[in-house]
Amino acid sequence: MNGIYGVQEKTETRRRAEKRLRRDRLRPLRVVEALESGGVFAKSPVEVKEGYVVSDRDTGELFVMLVFRCVAEKPLLSLDVRLLLFDEGMQTPYEKVARRYSWETATLGERVLHGQVRRERDSRRSPEIEPGEEFGQGVFLPLPENYFHRMQVELVGVTYSIGGYEPLGLLYDPFDRRRAAKRFDDIDLSLRSSYRSLNIFERAEEEHPIRVLPQAGENAWLCCCGRKNPASAELCESCGRDKAWQLENLSEQHLREVEQEKTPANGRILHDTSAYPQNRHLENDREKAEKVRQCDEALQRLAAQERVRQHRNRMIIPKLGLLVLLVFLIWFLYQLISSGHLMGIFGGE
Repeated sequence: MNGIYGVQEKTETRRRAEKRLRRDRLRPLRVVEALESGGVFAKSPVEVKEGYVVSDRDTGELFVMLVFRCVAEKPLLSLDVRLLLFDEGMQTPYEKVARRYSWETATLGERVLHGQVRRERDSRRSPEIEPGEEFGQGVFLPLPENYFHRMQVELVGVTYSIGGYEPLGLLYDPFDRRRAAKRFDDIDLSLRSSYRSLNIFERAEEEHPIRVLPQAGENAWLCCCGRKNPASAELCESCGRDKAWQLENLSEQHLREVEQEKTPANGRILHDTSAYPQNRHLENDREKAEKVRQCDEALQRLAAQERVRQHRNRMIIPKLGLLVLLVFLIWFLYQLISSGHLMGIFGGE
């Protein structure tokens, strides 16, 4: 009996979560700020792909939306996180908001695998988070109304589909640029000139310009275009740049060595900086604004899909009623024909 009650409780939990998710998607949301995705963790089965603070235009409520990517070699069932909220000058959080991302709690949101959004029917039937899958789009974690000065996200642990729970205890600070990957625009102009002299991926530069210096962890690596790839991927899944070449050549130390080789022993060379932005701050702002625009479009698309789904559900009962009426009319006509009454109505013998 306990097993039956347990299943019923889980089903009810999922039903309530789905209802809340549908309600949140229909909110008139706007993106307040795009968060730093940070570098790769030294060892983690999940990575933060992107994050946003969003606001309800009508109520003023604030939410955090985090999009994760599974970089483990085996499927996951859940990811546990905690929002840690700090007051000004305090090192200990005054509030912790726990959340589990899982199929069971209907908190995986829109799921993307191999660059394609998974169909709703497939997502509803598949509890496993596949390697390489992105999840969390359209799932909103409410922020408290009271003021907080700083926020961190703790990746608490993951549950694997084959069984077993792995505690993580990793901290992601979405507002701390110091712990993010080193931005290419933030390094010296001379080092950026060194990159131009040795870059072998000029075509990739057109559509996927270099944004950060690459990083590598045990389960993932960060491409210079900003994409976080599984450690097993030898090429970036977004721009196609080679992992080994980047890690060997695109470090500040190596770029400085290239610069020294180019500099004459008895003097220095002047670099043409006309191709570089004169104001790196403006470039970063434009990049952030583009991310906000893309997120706004994604939220509008999710809201439109939810409205279509709700309209389709509302039409089920009228359609069933019409179907029942049609079946009744066919049955009634059959009865008239079989009893001969229909011929009498039209003047037959």
